[in-house]
Amino acid sequence: MRNVKVMTGIVSILIGLILVSIPFYHEWKTGKEIDRLTQAVNLISNEASAQVMKEEFEYAKDVIWLEIPDIDLNQMVLPETTEYNLNVGLTQIKPNQIPGEGNFTIAGHRGYRGDRFFRNLPDVAIGATVRLIADNKTYTYEITSSQIIEPTQTDILLDEEGKNEITLITCTVDGHKRIALKGLLIT
Repeated sequence: MRNVKVMTGIVSILIGLILVSIPFYHEWKTGKEIDRLTQAVNLISNEASAQVMKEEFEYAKDVIWLEIPDIDLNQMVLPETTEYNLNVGLTQIKPNQIPGEGNFTIAGHRGYRGDRFFRNLPDVAIGATVRLIADNKTYTYEITSSQIIEPTQTDILLDEEGKNEITLITCTVDGHKRIALKGLLIT
């Protein structure tokens, strides 16, 4: 009977260790992909050495950078929302968006830990500055609202005539709702 209890305890500990290690493995794997993508973006700006990486990451040439100084965020925004792209960075929700025109929409996972992705997005205050950098031009937005919405509330992504804004979206901690920040273009 004692041997059964010992074996049950050992198995329980092993299962616990495996379950605890899964997020760390995922974080490590995602970090490697982000490093690889960042390297591709950097190489694309160097014409002589870019060709090999450019073929592998053709979309990397269209990367836009998002800066939110209040939460020390400086990350690339990939041009298309796919499962793979969401696992390695922030993504544009609508295709063919142009910074400074209409409602520029960005999605991102909260991430497991650290400051990657939109983990700290809920901490961005009304009035905070958000910058998009594309083609060596900076577009500055001021956050005007922060709200929790249902995943089905997609009207928040629509363009409003004559209004140039940004919408940043991530999940709530439990994943059932979304946190949406909106900002107006100021420069």
